[in-house]
Amino acid sequence: MIFANINPAEHKITLISVPRDLYYNGRKINSIYYFYGMEELKRSLSIVTGYEIDKYILIDMYAFIDVIDIIGGVDVHLDQPVIDPTYKTFDGGKWGTLYYRAGDHHLSGKQALRLARSRHTSSDFARSERQHLILAAVKDKAKTLGIGDAGKLKELAESVLSRTETDIEIQDALTYFFRYQNFEVEGGHVMSSGNVLVSQYTNDVNGQAPKTCTTNEEGEETCKAGDRGAYILVPQNGSWNTTRWFFHQILEGDE
Repeated sequence: MIFANINPAEHKITLISVPRDLYYNGRKINSIYYFYGMEELKRSLSIVTGYEIDKYILIDMYAFIDVIDIIGGVDVHLDQPVIDPTYKTFDGGKWGTLYYRAGDHHLSGKQALRLARSRHTSSDFARSERQHLILAAVKDKAKTLGIGDAGKLKELAESVLSRTETDIEIQDALTYFFRYQNFEVEGGHVMSSGNVLVSQYTNDVNGQAPKTCTTNEEGEETCKAGDRGAYILVPQNGSWNTTRWFFHQILEGDE
């Protein structure tokens, strides 16, 4: 999930990723939509971030591919190579595994999706940063489309909206494009255990794995570690004020 804030005064769009393992109200936050719907997810994210969620887009991965292919691919620069031997690829009739060297790349929709999804040899946090790179590249490429490309812009908007759940109408989407196409995209912000979150497991007690103990006929007790449960992320100090402070610092830049 990516929170996007548009700041007209500074001509800036700020992207902040919310990790799927964030544990809110007794469940991982990415499951709230499945069980309770988008309005409840918006309400939950507003509590976590401290900002009201005005609009939303839930996009299908195939629409992601189509968007990038319609605009002719995107250009990204990777500071580090991305290597994932667990991610199988099939190109030109040959099987392989995912590998992107450090440096500049021109990516098709399918290639960009691979880069956006791979996480097994990096992390969810590194993946989020790559997703920001791709979104910024899409914006940079799309803004080269002008009034003379109205047909392509309409095709782009229709492709996105036909495979998404959103409360943005097609005319509004086109209006947003022309209004914000020259805004700077500031990405790279990710809530993580490196800033305001703490990793733990759902069954942990005071940060420790639960124990299962048995006593034999002689009264001797034997204990072993129990099931730690699912991996989750929670706010430091157990307070959502911590995560709201994180968003405020990025967007407002003051104490």
